Amino acid sequence: MKLTVFRYKVWDHQDDDHVHVAPYYAIREYIEHLEGATVIEDDSLEVDESDLDAHGRIAVRDEG
Repeated sequence: MKLTVFRYKVWDHQDDDHVHVAPYYAIREYIEHLEGATVIEDDSLEVDESDLDAHGRIAVRDEG
């Protein structure tokens, strides 16, 4: 089954000016359960469900 996964960013709780972009794409349900996380709507992939880890994530592939 194909699923859409998204990049996401997480705010650093100790430094409100710092945003960390996760090294994973993840299913929306996983991202919504992370405190301070926001979906990057315009950065998504369609992947096979079997390619995801147990948390619904897949590592970002370097294009280089």
